[in-house]
Amino acid sequence: MRRVTQQEGEIWRALAQRHGFGSAEGRFALGRFIVEDRDENDLVLCVVTPIPAGLDAQTPRLKALPVMFDRTPADEIVVPGRWWQLMFENVSADAAAPAEMRQMAATMAATTICSDVLLPPDSDTIEIGVTDSEGNMTRYEALPPGTRMRARLLDVRHVFAAGGLSRSNQTVG
Repeated sequence: MRRVTQQEGEIWRALAQRHGFGSAEGRFALGRFIVEDRDENDLVLCVVTPIPAGLDAQTPRLKALPVMFDRTPADEIVVPGRWWQLMFENVSADAAAPAEMRQMAATMAATTICSDVLLPPDSDTIEIGVTDSEGNMTRYEALPPGTRMRARLLDVRHVFAAGGLSRSNQTVG
């Protein structure tokens, strides 16, 4: 995990703005991405604003600081499938996001579930500070803009029909 340079921060703010995720004041929502490619079962996603670790649940769980991504025994970075569901829901409700992107995100949130994405152990990660509603700053490991990954999609309609999914924990049986 490395620190973000000032030049990177400026480039990333411009990138967020270009994709409709940034404000005129230079602020942007975390965890935004674009779909670069799609086939029947996969999405190729590119990170536009940093994706922080640990923000994959409605109620964040306490972790050691800084909050880091979970790793496999082979030290691969785990981006949880349930995180994508939450991000699709957030983007679909984000009035600042382009209308076409909100519609696509709403469709994805309603019809698909993503499996966990594993990134190689040597993947670039950055350290960011996130302020909570009370003004407390917490450090997070994050995936930087430009990170690309392939997410495997499961069609909710087919999985429920087969009886292989529990919506509460989103695990495939």
